[in-house]
Amino acid sequence: MNAPADGACLALDIGGTKLRAGLVAADGRVLVAQTHASHATAGAARVMAAVQACCDELRAAASAQGCRLLGIGVSAAGVIDTETGCVLRAGDTMPGWAGTALATELQARHGLPVRADNDVNCALRGELWLGGHGPRPGLTLMLALGTGLGAALAHDGRIVTGAHQHTGHWGWRLVWHPVQGRLVPLESLVSGTGLRNLYRHHGGTQPGALAAGTAVVELAQRGDGAAGAALAEWVDLLAVQLHNDHWSLDPALVLLGGGVIGSQAAWWPALQQRLQALGAPLPLRAATLGNDAGMLGAAALAWQAFGGGASEGAAA
Repeated sequence: MNAPADGACLALDIGGTKLRAGLVAADGRVLVAQTHASHATAGAARVMAAVQACCDELRAAASAQGCRLLGIGVSAAGVIDTETGCVLRAGDTMPGWAGTALATELQARHGLPVRADNDVNCALRGELWLGGHGPRPGLTLMLALGTGLGAALAHDGRIVTGAHQHTGHWGWRLVWHPVQGRLVPLESLVSGTGLRNLYRHHGGTQPGALAAGTAVVELAQRGDGAAGAALAEWVDLLAVQLHNDHWSLDPALVLLGGGVIGSQAAWWPALQQRLQALGAPLPLRAATLGNDAGMLGAAALAWQAFGGGASEGAAA
């Protein structure tokens, strides 16, 4: 690591399975990066222990290289109060996460200023900064298709959070379940978990596919009937969601990211065809930063607040 003259920000992306963290320069260069298990199912205290230990390691790396740290940026799952850095609400995948005072706990231990935001907000912020999507007036929508379903909106390059930080929580929308005949959260159908659920509903029994949505895609490509039916239904449900987004938001650009995007070759053409059939030919692109999007967005958040760099409007 060559320490930049203007220092670095410490960036954290805290998810339900992984913790991605690094030291990021003002131009977006990742000087040092680490990936650890977040231990989310063990509770918030275990997650924060992993986060604090990771920060200790990165601070030591910065100190060894004479790199000045300006602050900490945090990308985290859940509804995040961007003023206080506290988790206001979280899903079932992270028990006890709601109420975690992210900024307060990190600042108390490390003596650095902290800014925090929702993980998909940060992912979109990172994509607009470094993802190669160029200046983008109007609305940009990003959907993150991972373990759950998250979304984020930017207007003229600036993240839109809403009156209560609720903008973008697409996964918590209620939809009618096509098999169970009841209202369920959208992310139980349109996400990696949703793909697994649909596979089960179509009679699938392969253990690997019941554990990971990407395994369902692989089985579908090999001709498995239950996996193929699940993937086709998943694409239809995603297309309907995007159709509704088209007519309610009229976005200038839609980015699809998250863990499921790695298998896009198997379903992207079908999604485009379905959108055309529905009359919603959206300007659709795949996100480009992969697993680093949230971390880089957290870095942009910190640089905007503490370093005068990565201006949110200019970044878009």
